[in-house]
Amino acid sequence: MPDIRPEPASNRVYTWTKERIVDGTLAAGTMISEGEISEALDVSRTPVREAFLRLAAEGVLDLFPKRGALVAPVTVADMRNVMEARLLIEPWAAGVAAGLANRQELVTRLTQLVSEMSAAQLPEEALQYRETDRLFHKAIVAATDNTLIEAFYQSLRDRQLRMGFAALGHAEGRVEHSHSEHRAIARAIAAGDPDEAAELVRSHVSKNRAALELKLRVS
Repeated sequence: MPDIRPEPASNRVYTWTKERIVDGTLAAGTMISEGEISEALDVSRTPVREAFLRLAAEGVLDLFPKRGALVAPVTVADMRNVMEARLLIEPWAAGVAAGLANRQELVTRLTQLVSEMSAAQLPEEALQYRETDRLFHKAIVAATDNTLIEAFYQSLRDRQLRMGFAALGHAEGRVEHSHSEHRAIARAIAAGDPDEAAELVRSHVSKNRAALELKLRVS
């Protein structure tokens, strides 16, 4: 028989709270309390406390006894760590993907995602745009069929989403340039050019890093 046990309350609180931190509903610097979260989800404070501890361990919350929890800011160090990891992984992954004999399905998927990004209405659909952008890069990494690297890259997901769209409003024409860069990456992979694909991804991620650095300096 299938396991139909209900999801632990602490998991539900963890997921609900983290989603709202990632999408910016609970912005960096927001103070939240166990009481307000327990009331919002109709649970006791114990699972909220457990969820807060998990989020604090991930660096998402800073806990203050008897006061609540502060949504941790995205720091310059956080950004650099994520972008340096991406610069190590993604150019390599693009090169591998471009060298695959059976890459047509990947190319079709990348082309579809570029179209979805281009169609997104900003800023209203900012979260959708960020998620589609993430899926584009994730598809390239997944195509390498290296489960260890894919798992590590997936662990960057929440940090990427918190940072991803923030830069776009602080770099002139960055959205339009980003569309062109994604299209070029997809074309290089379709053409089977590993060196070009790797270089285009390296340039794209480096430009995003520069835009994020600008955002964090002016915030």
